[in-house]
Amino acid sequence: MRWIFRPLFACLGVLIAAGGVFLFSKTVTVLSVKNLDRPGSLYFKVAPSEQVILFYTNSMYDAPVEEVFEVKDGDILLTEVRSGSPAVMEYYGFEGTGPVQALRKSVGQAFSIQASMGQDQGLKIGQRTLRLAAIAGGGDRILVRVDQVSPAKFLWWNVFGNAKVHPSTTH
Repeated sequence: MRWIFRPLFACLGVLIAAGGVFLFSKTVTVLSVKNLDRPGSLYFKVAPSEQVILFYTNSMYDAPVEEVFEVKDGDILLTEVRSGSPAVMEYYGFEGTGPVQALRKSVGQAFSIQASMGQDQGLKIGQRTLRLAAIAGGGDRILVRVDQVSPAKFLWWNVFGNAKVHPSTTH
């Protein structure tokens, strides 16, 4: 009976070792959303070239705005600004007309924003939407950052590091 379990334990050991190699040798691209003024962060696995859209209402013109970013090679690129308001587009320095202005500007590995005092504001990460009110109060500073991490670290962050978010504010 003792001889039967040795091959079983050996196979199990090989599988555990192979899983460990996978968890620590590969990397995944992760977008972290961190409140700099309160504890807690959220982590989202993103695909290369995945779009991230920051949406908000411009407080000066009370018009909706979307800033479209792309995650590429560990960098965040601003690729479009969208607004139906010509005044907003002029305010942001766009001379052309139209509700969509294309550009290609690197913002580096991270950018920060300030949470609104009452207007709708959030991030669309692929098919997921995060309302910033879920993790921030008005005036809080939010850091959005892209990192390359091991699957083990990503798993650790999601099990032990996430902020508590009300389910109705993300989907």
